[in-house]
Amino acid sequence: MRQLVDEISRKIFDGAYPPGRKLRQEALAEEYDVSRTPVREAFRQLEIKGLIVQQPRYGATVVAPTVKDIGQNYWLRGELEGMAAELAARWITDADLHRLQSAHAACVEAVLALYAEVNKGGPAANRHAAGPMRQWVSRNHEFHSLIFQASGNSSLERVIKDLHTDYTRNILNMTVLGMYASRMNKNIEHHAAIVEALVARDPAAARQSMRTHIHESGEFVVDWLQKRPTGSAAVVVAPV
Repeated sequence: MRQLVDEISRKIFDGAYPPGRKLRQEALAEEYDVSRTPVREAFRQLEIKGLIVQQPRYGATVVAPTVKDIGQNYWLRGELEGMAAELAARWITDADLHRLQSAHAACVEAVLALYAEVNKGGPAANRHAAGPMRQWVSRNHEFHSLIFQASGNSSLERVIKDLHTDYTRNILNMTVLGMYASRMNKNIEHHAAIVEALVARDPAAARQSMRTHIHESGEFVVDWLQKRPTGSAAVVVAPV
């Protein structure tokens, strides 16, 4: 089921299923060689993610999130991930802390590699930076996932993961190369503060550090999207 949701989400972001496209259960069931039941459930999850809307007699239609939608997504994530960090500070094990510290160190390493490639300059700089960029995104995802898991609240973890849509993941991919060095350094500082709070088993500090991290990241992404040329992405600009 998760694979089906991820595949449809990917095609929505890639433009294979553009905004306004009607999605029919029968056609998708045939395309993915499944029954209509998993497609129906996938539609339900995609609607929760805000990627489609369903209306009686009209079926499902692909929608594109506005910048306002994305800003609200980050705000909500900040509140929920802050809660997860607070719980993690109470329940995280030494083994989980070790894995978290390793993920943080890997993030730092990826950022340094990214800087090295970008600072070389030239027309191939961005292409060469793609590897470190993917590594950073992967390790960043691992860092946050470890905290969700350490919270011990599977329902909260599931809700947070539902907010991590393919749109937000791919927007993160696009914005990494557009980040100023100061922004990347701030991201690393935020992670370090979160780790420090968890090592100290300080729930309040863990919650505040995570909220600050997600909310400031959201502010950066929204600002970046608003400054993009009109029509340069599958995201509709609207007042935040």
